[in-house]
Amino acid sequence: MPITTITREQVIELINTLPEERLQSLYDFTLFLKRQPIELTPETDLFGESAAEIEADEGRWQEQYDASRDQLRRMAREAAAEFRAGRTQPMEFSEDGRLLR
Repeated sequence: MPITTITREQVIELINTLPEERLQSLYDFTLFLKRQPIELTPETDLFGESAAEIEADEGRWQEQYDASRDQLRRMAREAAAEFRAGRTQPMEFSEDGRLLR
């Protein structure tokens, strides 16, 4: 799996395309990432997996996704309907990035 280098400019450009209502989620996730230790090597990722292990894992995920696509679509439609009906609550995180509710 080839390694792709992403620049800060590319990230900022992508952020600038997001709707304003997504910024809080992005900010929260960025705080979460900032608090995670990073000791990467060219051979492994954040969780110590090699490129071959990641590729095999992605293949398994794709198979599972393909097998459950209809169920996932149904769940997404239900979640969207709950959101539109006002039956959802925003996620809240602690200062150390842990989910509070």
